[in-house]
Amino acid sequence: MCSSDLSHCDGRTQDPETLPVKPPKKAKPVRKGQAFWIERDGHVWLVSRPGTGMLGGMRSLPDNGWSARGDGTGEPPLDGEWMQAGTVSHTFTHFALELDVVKVEALGEPSGKGMWWPLPKLDEAGLPTLFAKAARLALAG
Repeated sequence: MCSSDLSHCDGRTQDPETLPVKPPKKAKPVRKGQAFWIERDGHVWLVSRPGTGMLGGMRSLPDNGWSARGDGTGEPPLDGEWMQAGTVSHTFTHFALELDVVKVEALGEPSGKGMWWPLPKLDEAGLPTLFAKAARLALAG
């Protein structure tokens, strides 16, 4: 505590490089989800996210419904022989996400609304960073 006479200030006895002392950051919750890489004839199935919420209105890979509030629990939008491609980690403002990427060669049409996007033009899809990381992982393996 400092008095009006600064010669008695407790701060003067400390190394100025260590001030101010910041409180430790609160740990962010870790959520888990899955992203589905569905490929056919040189195209990948992309969906548009709902207009509100996480990454609202952006194109993305289909996923199992993860959110800031909870882990994903949904099923893949297509039956098939799913293969694990790996996991990407991404940190949002209020939580961290571990997203397992699984992939399949499509024999039929996925359920839900989406579009087949040509792989050579994937960089033009405007995928958010999270799904761009997932796409790189799927393409690498």
